[in-house]
Amino acid sequence: MIVRNSEDLVGTKRHIHSPHSESVRLLLSEDGMGYSLNVTKIAPGLEIEMCYEHHLEAVYCVSGNGSIEDLSAGVTHPISPGTIYALDQHDAHILRSETELELVCVFNPPLTGTEQRAPGGGYPPP
Repeated sequence: MIVRNSEDLVGTKRHIHSPHSESVRLLLSEDGMGYSLNVTKIAPGLEIEMCYEHHLEAVYCVSGNGSIEDLSAGVTHPISPGTIYALDQHDAHILRSETELELVCVFNPPLTGTEQRAPGGGYPPP
């Protein structure tokens, strides 16, 4: 059984900071669950283009408001608390944050925790 509190992970290798976001990696590949789970906070007023070529991602919004644009369909969907979106086709998208977004993100295959975002906005293959 794995039991963790996100506050206990602040300041560890599982707490990732960037200028515009903060992520706590609750579950990683090394935990052997077959997926990874993070809680990520995105600063307000951002527009981030991403495409995870090597990972599938499901995202649940805990708090905040924004939108996600599906670049292949040209459709923008609002994001607010209770919204889930799943990038089940390695979808190229733009995430926009109107306010700070707090998101629960699940990746398959799982992240190792050391990934750096590639120029196309995704992570390298596991």
